[in-house]
Amino acid sequence: MHRYLLALLLSLSLPLAANGAEDIAADRGPQVILHLLDYVSVEYPQFVQAGKVVNQEEYAEQLEFAGQIETMVRALPVNAKREAYARQAAELLKLIRDKQDGRRVSQLARDLQRELIAAYDIPVAPKHAPDMTTAAALYAANCAVCHGVDGDGAGPQAAGLKPEPANFRDLERQSARSVYGLFSTISLGVEGTSMTPFASMSADDRWKLAFYVSQFAETDAQRANGAALWQSGQGRSLFGNLETLVTMTPAEARAQSAEAESMLAYVRANPEQIIPDVQSPLGFAIATLERSLAAYREGKTNDAYQLAVSSYLEGFELVEASLDNRDRDLRNRTEAAMMAYRNALKSGRPVADVEADHAAALKLLQDSQARLSGAGASSPTANFVSSLIIILREGLEAILVLAAMAAFLVRTGRRSSLAWLHGGWVVALLLGGLTWVVSSKLIAISGAHREVTEGVTALVSAGLLLYVGFWLHNKSNAVRWSAFIRGQMTAALGKGALWSIALVSFLAVYREVFETVLFYQALWTQSEGNGQHAVIGGFAIGIGALVVIAWLIARYSVRLPLGLFFNVSSILLAVMAVAFAGQGIAALQEAGKLSSSRIDVPSIPLLGIYPNLQGLALQLVLVAVILLGFFYLRGNSRRT
Repeated sequence: MHRYLLALLLSLSLPLAANGAEDIAADRGPQVILHLLDYVSVEYPQFVQAGKVVNQEEYAEQLEFAGQIETMVRALPVNAKREAYARQAAELLKLIRDKQDGRRVSQLARDLQRELIAAYDIPVAPKHAPDMTTAAALYAANCAVCHGVDGDGAGPQAAGLKPEPANFRDLERQSARSVYGLFSTISLGVEGTSMTPFASMSADDRWKLAFYVSQFAETDAQRANGAALWQSGQGRSLFGNLETLVTMTPAEARAQSAEAESMLAYVRANPEQIIPDVQSPLGFAIATLERSLAAYREGKTNDAYQLAVSSYLEGFELVEASLDNRDRDLRNRTEAAMMAYRNALKSGRPVADVEADHAAALKLLQDSQARLSGAGASSPTANFVSSLIIILREGLEAILVLAAMAAFLVRTGRRSSLAWLHGGWVVALLLGGLTWVVSSKLIAISGAHREVTEGVTALVSAGLLLYVGFWLHNKSNAVRWSAFIRGQMTAALGKGALWSIALVSFLAVYREVFETVLFYQALWTQSEGNGQHAVIGGFAIGIGALVVIAWLIARYSVRLPLGLFFNVSSILLAVMAVAFAGQGIAALQEAGKLSSSRIDVPSIPLLGIYPNLQGLALQLVLVAVILLGFFYLRGNSRRT
């Protein structure tokens, strides 16, 4: 009787760590509620069956704890849905008073538990998967004397204990237990029994015991079947993070499918198979998108939007290149769905509409995760191709701009000015290397900061490229060029003009380097062993190809006739300016700094064309300015 009252007192006095490394002092109230909900969900069906009370004393305890749950929920910090949670707690108490079906009571308790975890951001999982190599020894030293070596509750000291120690091989009871529920019991103990709290044990060891104990009710055949399914990639979207793993019960997994139950059995025995979110961009994207919806339900519109932006920038965007190689259509649909969800948040649409957009985006993210986690997804070939495409795609844009500027300086006999051009891109490469060190070793550059930097850089580059393009076009006429050579060579191409060339060189390269650093970090963390060697190989071959391309462009462009060269160069720079403008707007939209209105046009990233009204509108304006400017300069040239 009252076997959890001591647990309540302990929760208010002991600094227990629920997340594996940090105390939960600030969250003791919610943690105790979760603990009680877990207890009710597991124990109530044992003592009330078919509307009949099997054990009156235990039933009275269920009523008491359900009343405590309602009281404590109402005392939680202010939240937009706290009253709804209180009504759920009151309904739980009523169901127990009415001796309703145990499955219904358990489901309501579990649902309320999940909602509280999301609403109050309660830590319920370890930060890292525990090392299970010492788990058996921990169990033998601390638990086997009562619960038995085999977990059957028949240990050497079990005979004299009242009540008897829990039988971890009781399939019905263990099917309702999550790893987190076991962790809570180990941490808080059970009053009125010999199950004392293991508060002095490290949180990491308590998690090891919880995972180890969870395996007794599962068979080797289940784990073997789960291992085969997991290796084929079928379970990675279901268990995307440790929180999902530790809060799911075998009964919940079984309700989805027998395969899901087998995979749960496997990953409980091998939790290291769950890649932490910091190493899994899609896992991060899914978890953050869930937090975004929870925030919106609470009325925190701005928080929800920022979380949705973070879900894309710091999660999905980092695997776009890899997904492109396997399923470009899926990548495009996922990107569009995440944009639609962000727009729904920003426009303040009804919760039901936002939930529909969220469900669509979440489903596509899970499909993407399954696609990338499937057989062959991490093969050296896939890593090589991804690495090669990233460096070629990002490097080619910079080379086109640099080659045009270098050829111009050589063609006009100002080789000495090449130092300004080379200085710009050399500084950009050095700063790119520093970016790699800082972002990987010192701090994590957020997706929003990355996109803002890329967006602003792209727009500045577009302006500079337009200026240089008009300048080149204006000098394409031989008479004007001769006049320029005679009177303006040393003046107009003084330090100011050369600084413009150096700045274009720097921006054109650093913008691509900055983005490439983030993409390669994501690709590298998803690769292991030969996969990382393939990433290096793809990068090296890509660099070699870029060197050859740069040499060919530089060698043959300088032999063009002066007028043709200037005209071609100015057109090239104008096209690049329009592309940079579209890419800059898209980057600022992805960072949540600009709104986005989707329209039905194909996406052509190389030209900066994306299916949004704002970017295309700016590009159309630039095209009009370029055409008017070129026609004006051409007419002026003819008159001259």
